[in-house]
Amino acid sequence: MPRFFNTAGPCVVGDHYMLGAEARLPEVALLVERRQYFVIHAARQTGKTTTVRSFAASLRARGVVALHANIEAAQGAQDVGESEARWLSSIQWMAQAELPADAQPPPLPDSAPGTRLATWLRAWAMAVAPRPLVLFLDEADVLVGEPMVNFLRQLRSGFHLRPGQFPASIALVGMRDLRDYLAAAKDGAAANPGSPFNIKSASLTLRGFTRAEVAELYGQHTTDTGQSFEPAAVDRAYDWSRGQPFLVNALAAECMDRLVTDRAVPITAADIDEAKERLVLSRTTHLHNLAHRLREPRVATIVSAVLTGADDVAAQSDDYEYCIDLGLLAGGTRTPEIANPLYREVIARELSWRAQVNLPLPAAAWLRPDGTLDADVLVGTFLQWWRENSDFATRNTPEGYHEATVHLCVMAFVQKVVNGGGRVTREYAAGTGRVDLCVELAGRRTVMEVKRVRPGRESPERVLREGQAQLAAYLDQLGETEGWLLVFDQRPGLSWDDRMWCRDVEQGGKVLHLRGA
Repeated sequence: MPRFFNTAGPCVVGDHYMLGAEARLPEVALLVERRQYFVIHAARQTGKTTTVRSFAASLRARGVVALHANIEAAQGAQDVGESEARWLSSIQWMAQAELPADAQPPPLPDSAPGTRLATWLRAWAMAVAPRPLVLFLDEADVLVGEPMVNFLRQLRSGFHLRPGQFPASIALVGMRDLRDYLAAAKDGAAANPGSPFNIKSASLTLRGFTRAEVAELYGQHTTDTGQSFEPAAVDRAYDWSRGQPFLVNALAAECMDRLVTDRAVPITAADIDEAKERLVLSRTTHLHNLAHRLREPRVATIVSAVLTGADDVAAQSDDYEYCIDLGLLAGGTRTPEIANPLYREVIARELSWRAQVNLPLPAAAWLRPDGTLDADVLVGTFLQWWRENSDFATRNTPEGYHEATVHLCVMAFVQKVVNGGGRVTREYAAGTGRVDLCVELAGRRTVMEVKRVRPGRESPERVLREGQAQLAAYLDQLGETEGWLLVFDQRPGLSWDDRMWCRDVEQGGKVLHLRGA
């Protein structure tokens, strides 16, 4: 069977195009060598399972009794005894499938519930000694409440006996870092970092692919089939995905399986753009799960602030770190921002979908005979709709995103205008105080920027001054000469006649169309 780009489950050598796992988590080898217990956490479909399975296999090749086991079967179990039985069964089942006869664990013990895991692991480590026993326990963060606490306490109980009488090294693998699921186990209360897993030596996360790694991965397809990815296509795939492994694979799979099936035809940047659009519209399981997370209150608080460009995001909070763990936000950036442009588009469309559905578009008076946009008419039409429907729009904004109502409605409006015939590019990040939109239709681009005057926070003069400078800079970045700045004054007590104004100015060689609402 020819290899293909995998978008479901762990990658398999020989079946899938894949990269070596060790390069993305080089610290693991040293932690195992030093007999450490540690956490590996990263968002779904970033390659965690593929990576740890590869590590386990490489350790077995060196004589270590190493096993990857998924304990997700214990999800939802509230009773310690029931949950423990599921951990034991999952680990035993995987050991029977992966390990040779002389490395198999002993029979499960009959000791009291809540002690069986530690008893069994000690007996197993002693049975295979002097070979070290190393475990990668996947989906560990699905455990909740007392079972979670008991699970960690049992691992801690034998830590001092390693390596001859307890596993030499254990990695807990999941989507969240330990601090977060300990807090969940304690009903949201802050967890004592010293208990019950103070033996953790490190918390690792899995980085995305670099641009060079994307090129290497796509190059495997070229080697196998002769079909090339043009350098611009590799650049575009990296730009959309920022190296997120599922997206890197999904964009390529869409191209090779559906868009460009003739292997003699190279894959271009335009093909990658079309693949991106299809992914967004198809709502794959991965993207659907991403959208589902947006409804969580702790996620909504952070994403709403990023969406509106607010400068007061609690960037060191547990909720912020949780959003990074989920893969929604990029880690290591100076300002909180969505992890990649493709997610940015998915999030904006998902949250503005209800507004799109409820927007009754009048006759397309903003379309010129040549199919291009008359942006002034478009903006005027929206502002009139906003004047008449802002209260309704606010009531119908998704829970937790009312601060973003204006931004979501503008994005919904322009998306509905171009659906099927154009594209909207969105730029937003916390600390910017704005959302930038670039509408592409009939070969021409229309640039818009959205800002708010928030009650008691900014003066309208400051917002307008900053907005003009930001719009001029955005136009310069895109190589355009004119753009529209929409300023929504949300201070109480203003009449609509006070809010709605219109003027055009020139700044830095750019024509800025300023509109108030």
